Amino acid sequence: MTRRLTRLATSLGASAVSAVVVITMTTTAAQAGTTFTPSGGPNLTFVGSYDRPGDAPDAGIVPGFLLTDIDIGQSFNCSSVSVAGPVVNSGASRAYHANVAQLSGQAAGCTNPFYGATTVTFLGTWGVTITGDPANGQWPAKLTNVKAKLSAVNCDIYIEGYVVGRFDTTTQVFAPAGNPVAGGATSSAPTGLTIASTPAPPTGSMCATLDFQAGDTIAITGTFTNVPPPGSMPLTLTSP
Repeated sequence: MTRRLTRLATSLGASAVSAVVVITMTTTAAQAGTTFTPSGGPNLTFVGSYDRPGDAPDAGIVPGFLLTDIDIGQSFNCSSVSVAGPVVNSGASRAYHANVAQLSGQAAGCTNPFYGATTVTFLGTWGVTITGDPANGQWPAKLTNVKAKLSAVNCDIYIEGYVVGRFDTTTQVFAPAGNPVAGGATSSAPTGLTIASTPAPPTGSMCATLDFQAGDTIAITGTFTNVPPPGSMPLTLTSP
């Protein structure tokens, strides 16, 4: 009973933080525009990298990213991650929240301290969109329709939702909420990702051992840099 009450308090705390993150990102200076225009491409390739928690402060950035179940403090780190796809109607103006690109990708070299080797499979086609006016060259942005499956020994977990963040047109970096995170620290900022109940809640005896549950909040440590493939240009954004 004590463990469940603690978990409930943690979950409520995570929900409160999530609300603060979303409110903060959506109640900044009054939005002046209603449309934007993406240009560049025709293709994008976002490559993940992060300042690995636990490394010395000067250890530097490594490829990949980290997924953390905030409710139970369990993380999965991957040594390689990328999502890529075409810009949608480059040069055409559109309303905020309309798709900029359609992305699919993969992660590799994923592990968990308890399970060991873990397979992380990205599912379906993700979207990327701009959600408001820029500030200091950074545009509020969101990855949408984000879905993935994590498979370890006797444990399968589905993740779904979205990832709120910001895109810097100068550096070509998409930074999820709470990033970048300094070495030796972890990010606990919700982005909009949770453990899904469909197509199935966490399944397998080892999922139960660590108490993974549908509805758990997932954080991301890492940023994603657009590295245009040969023949493509960086992504630019203008108003309107």
